[in-house]
Amino acid sequence: MATATAPTRTATDDPLRAPELDADRIAAAALRIVDADGVRGFTMRAVAEALGVTPMALYHHVADKAALAALVIDAAAREIAFPSPTGDWREDVLAMARWSRQTTLSHPGVGRLRSAYGVWTPSVLRMTEHWVALWRQSGLPLDAAVRAANVSSAAIVGLVASESAWREMAFPDQTLLDQLPNARLAFAARHDPAAAFDLAVTALIDGLRSA
Repeated sequence: MATATAPTRTATDDPLRAPELDADRIAAAALRIVDADGVRGFTMRAVAEALGVTPMALYHHVADKAALAALVIDAAAREIAFPSPTGDWREDVLAMARWSRQTTLSHPGVGRLRSAYGVWTPSVLRMTEHWVALWRQSGLPLDAAVRAANVSSAAIVGLVASESAWREMAFPDQTLLDQLPNARLAFAARHDPAAAFDLAVTALIDGLRSA
């Protein structure tokens, strides 16, 4: 009588050692989850299910959720290349600010993820290096240039966060606006978010340069 034999398992059958599982695939899957479900949906189990592996498989590539968050942050930052330098520091600062806005608005949950886990990644530090280098081209003394870089960075992050929040908010009830003529004017005005951002950043650049 023939006896059945169990199929031989190979390394490729083992989800803990699946050779196709790498940092790029993990980051891409996690980024899709953050885009769809935000920080609340960002779990090792959700990412593992999206990849068709066990949660333990992920720990062969990332130490913990903070490390996974770092992969996501860097993946989002790599999607859009830094703008090429023009030689005009004001234009280059504005171009970098636009890059930051575009990157953040493409993946609003990523900024919240970074705040939640407090991670510093190579992409974030390279952006900081480039940003300070641009402000050092302004002709300001070193201390003033670094201060301007820090202040402008914080202001731009706030501008983009505000725009992102506005995109998710409903328009105020018209009966409330009828009682507030100036607020009604503000909400009735045509608003070009990109143009408003450029205006604010340009004013910020000129103000910090002359402060």
